[in-house]
Amino acid sequence: MNITIRRAEVDDLEFIWQMWHDVMAQKIYFSYNHTSTRATIEKSWINLTNHIYVATIENEVVGAYIFKDNQPGYGNHIANASYMVKSERRGLRIGHQLCAHSIIKAKEVGYKAMQFNLVVSTNKGAIKTWLDNGFKIIGTIPEGFHHYQEGYVDAHIFYRKL
Repeated sequence: MNITIRRAEVDDLEFIWQMWHDVMAQKIYFSYNHTSTRATIEKSWINLTNHIYVATIENEVVGAYIFKDNQPGYGNHIANASYMVKSERRGLRIGHQLCAHSIIKAKEVGYKAMQFNLVVSTNKGAIKTWLDNGFKIIGTIPEGFHHYQEGYVDAHIFYRKL
């Protein structure tokens, strides 16, 4: 199976929105509220102002990621990234490939490091992927995420120099 990762285009935004909506409805991976409107999400995630890329298999969008400044001003040398894989395509290492790709792209545009501010401790697949790509857990927020099924669970902060 050949996975292609490329910069997102306007025509991809609807597919990204549908994937985003499906993943948010699961209420176990991201802190975004599953009832957020598309207009709200377009301000932070689904827009071409971010560095936004998609993974495709035979022209089907199966994953996406964004990266942008983690903080404004004097913190803008560290990228923040977020990743998403279509639910029915999980387990194919798409997230791993998206992460590896984002590290290269973030470095190319001049970021010195990358940080993930909230990785849910129950998301074992993501944790393994980030660790495999050279990230380290630099902190844990006790009960930092309200998991739909498990209640309050810890959230981790991941960091990696580029």
